[in-house]
Amino acid sequence: MSVNSGQVFLWEMIGDSWFGTYGSHVIKISPVDGGQEVFSFPELRSCERRIFRLDDDIVRILSEISRDQLVSRLVKKYAGLRLIRQEPEQCVLSFVCASNTNIPMIRTMLRNLTRKYGERVVVDGKEFFTFPSAKKIHRATKPEICSCGLGYRVKAIKAVAESIINGNLDFEALQKAKYEDAKKELLKVYGIGNKIADCVMLFSLEKLEAFPIDVWIARSLARHFKCLSDSKFTEKLSPHQYDVLSDTMRAYFGRYAGYAQQYLFYHMRQQAGRKW
Repeated sequence: MSVNSGQVFLWEMIGDSWFGTYGSHVIKISPVDGGQEVFSFPELRSCERRIFRLDDDIVRILSEISRDQLVSRLVKKYAGLRLIRQEPEQCVLSFVCASNTNIPMIRTMLRNLTRKYGERVVVDGKEFFTFPSAKKIHRATKPEICSCGLGYRVKAIKAVAESIINGNLDFEALQKAKYEDAKKELLKVYGIGNKIADCVMLFSLEKLEAFPIDVWIARSLARHFKCLSDSKFTEKLSPHQYDVLSDTMRAYFGRYAGYAQQYLFYHMRQQAGRKW
């Protein structure tokens, strides 16, 4: 459920196993004796604990966000849904590609990028590709990247890759920074807006209070949480409206607001019957 919930885009099920691209590694998850076995190629130490945030106090987290009746119901309905800890470079480049499109198209763009610029890895006789480094994206020409189907996103992808290379995007420093300070730094980079910044902070920079708001979450807030805000809003938010709602929902759900967001996001898409 977690690898197929709109957080990550380069996972696929083959047979009874899931295979996913995780930075410079390919991850395989297979069922075994009523549980799961996780392998990484090449080896990634404690990959299961790292990727699936097994170091989180999930009992406390779910207890805190379940103070809301709707989320309490969703936690039970979607038992096992967790946040996935992502590699920062892959996370930010992926979500820049994810702007103004659907999940199948995001998968296509990212698969094209990995095939063109990633490293080939063979697992169980099947061919996979690692995620390209920012250095490789930075070296590539705009027409070359455009051939991967990114369209207007090419300019943003190049800008983000350059910011990583020149040190303006320092993920280690951003992880240590407070939420507000980290977001300010992310927003300085061309192609990174409010929603992308919050996704990057939530999924790769340990800011579990981050509450990304896309059209699905805006729809959920308008339907279920309108009483929390004096501001009138629709599914398309102005930057000011985004800030107001983000502040409101982080104050409402607290330090684990990002977990609540994921349950709401998953629920809205499931109700709409959307493909993952």
